[in-house]
Amino acid sequence: MKRVVISLLISCAAGCSLFSDSSQKLRDADELTRQGKYDEAIEAYREHMTSRLEVSDRPEWENPYFYLLTIGDVELGRGDTEKALQTYEEAEKNGVGTPLISDRYRAVASYFEEHGELQKALDVLSKYRDRDPLLFDAMLDRIAKELTRKESETIAPTPTAKS
Repeated sequence: MKRVVISLLISCAAGCSLFSDSSQKLRDADELTRQGKYDEAIEAYREHMTSRLEVSDRPEWENPYFYLLTIGDVELGRGDTEKALQTYEEAEKNGVGTPLISDRYRAVASYFEEHGELQKALDVLSKYRDRDPLLFDAMLDRIAKELTRKESETIAPTPTAKS
């Protein structure tokens, strides 16, 4: 029994220090994001992700590519929608769950909508619609109606000739 406990403690000491180092990288990345040091934060998130990928005995449920969502969120937060979409696609290709991914694609569409770029919002929603048709269709419908309304406002009525 003592040997098992000692063996577990030794294993934990080796693995826990690696996880502790990795956790520190994650805390550093979070702090850099709060400070607005986005390039450094992205680098730190990628380092954290890489260190977690190198752990051979990590839990089965852990997918270090999850941190690509955070990286994409940072990119979106600073207005780089193209990089955000690329990063979300990378996460999707690496097995990050569809519900998490579809939320991010809808966030990009919302970003475009909030910035008055309705056609870009429609394009994003149309491209990724298959991830969650029900939610995407609701947004598509709302944005298409808004785009139609705005377009009809810009068409000036033809003046009628007075006899």
